[in-house]
Amino acid sequence: MNSFMNKIKNFMIGRYGIDTLNFALMIMGCVLTFILSLFRVRYGTFISLIPYAFAIYRMLSRDYAKRSAENERFVRLITPWKNFIRKKIAQFQDKDHKYYNCPQCHNTLRVPKGRGKIKISCPHCSKEFVKRT
Repeated sequence: MNSFMNKIKNFMIGRYGIDTLNFALMIMGCVLTFILSLFRVRYGTFISLIPYAFAIYRMLSRDYAKRSAENERFVRLITPWKNFIRKKIAQFQDKDHKYYNCPQCHNTLRVPKGRGKIKISCPHCSKEFVKRT
């Protein structure tokens, strides 16, 4: 077993390996497989293999600079969405506060719940507005 692992390790030397984009491609392949099998799409299996094939190609590639640039573009593209989802989940789990956006600068403001109608003052732009908490 140890000899087999050494052969794999030696094979992977100089190859790109796994990164965020490869992980996302694998998840996309799983989701595609599930959806296409659910709706029994003809040739769905072959369609769902495309993300897997691309992930394996990227993983075994020796062009480290190109694969790294692809991953960097993907991470830059997905980071705002990831941050937005994390922010919304945190707001949903916070039962003690209500969140509003400032009408002028669009910053998110947190105010305590259960205070009735209050005047909210934005600390960034000093705009004041009235909301019910």
